Amino acid sequence: MLKIENLKVKIKNKEILKGINLNIPKGKTYILFGPNGSGKTSLLMAILGIPRYKAQGKISFKKKDISKFPLDRRARMGLGISFQRPPTIKGLRFKEIAKAYSPLNQKETENLSKKLRFENIILREINKDLSGGEIKRGEIFQVLAQKPDFLLLDEPESGVDVENIDVLGKVLASFLESK
Repeated sequence: MLKIENLKVKIKNKEILKGINLNIPKGKTYILFGPNGSGKTSLLMAILGIPRYKAQGKISFKKKDISKFPLDRRARMGLGISFQRPPTIKGLRFKEIAKAYSPLNQKETENLSKKLRFENIILREINKDLSGGEIKRGEIFQVLAQKPDFLLLDEPESGVDVENIDVLGKVLASFLESK
């Protein structure tokens, strides 16, 4: 599903990652552990194709070399990401953004919202005046609404209380079982 060969990543001419090799077969779940500043987020950003992360090496997704593909093309191929610190987007509501890009119909969107205990938040502006748990549920809502084939989660537990970890855990477990 995802294969990385001899990946090097730089930010502002500072090498962050050197010679990373990784092979993730379809249906497998991998967790990356490491100390703060060890490059976990940089690796995810390079896989997704975030421009400021200058990557050299080969990144293959679904047996296609995506190393030179822009971020939007990678997303359309089925790569999805939940960011560690997602931005606030004033004036844009969760429901509106899901309607703009999600292949889910209205009923599926409502079901996903319900599973995430997100029904009252879906009408609010993205991450504006939300708690840490609400922000994380919003991130998961947005990425799962895309129906990704491959999901990258950057610190999904960051800023989340126990109750929200339970909700997120159940929803993500359901997603993984469906793949």
